[in-house]
Amino acid sequence: MQPFRTPAANLIFETASFHTQEKKEIILTRKEADKAFIFAAKNGLVPWIFHQINNNETKGVHWPQSIKQSMRMQYLQTLVMNQQKWKVFREIKALAATKGIPVIPLKGTALAFSLYPEEALRPMGDLDILVQPHQVYTLRDLLLSKGAIPLHVPISRMHDKVHAHISALRWQNIMIEPHQRLFAMGSNMNLKNTDLFEHTKPIQAYPDIEIFDDRMQTYHLTTHAFKGFKMGGMRLGWLLDIALILHKNKNNEDFIPSVIDLNPGARKEILAPIQWASLLLNETPVSKPELPFPDEIMFHEEQDAGKKHKIMVAHEIMGLPGLTNKIRMLWGEFFPQKSYMNHRYGKHRGLPLILLYLKRIAGLRMPGNQ
Repeated sequence: MQPFRTPAANLIFETASFHTQEKKEIILTRKEADKAFIFAAKNGLVPWIFHQINNNETKGVHWPQSIKQSMRMQYLQTLVMNQQKWKVFREIKALAATKGIPVIPLKGTALAFSLYPEEALRPMGDLDILVQPHQVYTLRDLLLSKGAIPLHVPISRMHDKVHAHISALRWQNIMIEPHQRLFAMGSNMNLKNTDLFEHTKPIQAYPDIEIFDDRMQTYHLTTHAFKGFKMGGMRLGWLLDIALILHKNKNNEDFIPSVIDLNPGARKEILAPIQWASLLLNETPVSKPELPFPDEIMFHEEQDAGKKHKIMVAHEIMGLPGLTNKIRMLWGEFFPQKSYMNHRYGKHRGLPLILLYLKRIAGLRMPGNQ
């Protein structure tokens, strides 16, 4: 099954997949290869495609040597960047250990060195790390004392407390997001009564580092992908992550049901990305999809992300327990603390500051308001 509208996107999908059927010989022109390379790059898949080309000659596609060289360069760049970020993560982990703070790497930080056959095959973005909620500010202050720089100012103190992660930091030129939970407190995908640190296992090559076990990892990856989908964007690399774990657990018939059992109320959010990712494993869907495969444009760039983010925030606020909490969060959305306004729009006092608040309430676009 080809899920995309353009030949370039379908070529990357097919090359990334685990399908082993013999394919018709294709000699790509430079223009065709360029389009495919750009799509792969936008979806974080160039190193994986390079790996597949070098290890699966049955795909039947002949790439121009210049494009293969570009893929090789991005593969090597990813290797260097991943090693650098992994070094920083290990330093954070060691630093946290001095205060008795366990740390779990999330997303690419965990997957590149555990799920993929080579550490260069899964680009790592920011360093996403999970810390127990009561220890997250202790870790933040520890990193600040070691030279970390805060990158953002929260809208309000309560916003920082109920969001998935507190405001990001930059340390050793790498952005770090300390998570206190997987999703905002009011999200239906937030696991409210689950100790995430009980769902871990050591990385085989690094037994001193714990990551989520496959069940919890799949829950996190599927729901994270669904959140991206609801925000108007999608990456084929996210679906590949899920496909690799599904392939690893293909002989366990209870695996997918066990993932859904973590949060039956989020069944659609879990199952839809699993069904999309399964297309990388099977030529035809194994079951009727929960939702249609995302439109190709979403794999190129986010669609109406700003508007969809506001809708998601509103749902998360309404999902908070207690009327007081909802009111406090809504107040913060309309009237952020002054430090946030200064950080976002520059320092204003008196009437100009009041006008900024009024414009924010009215939803008008302001300079610097991305």
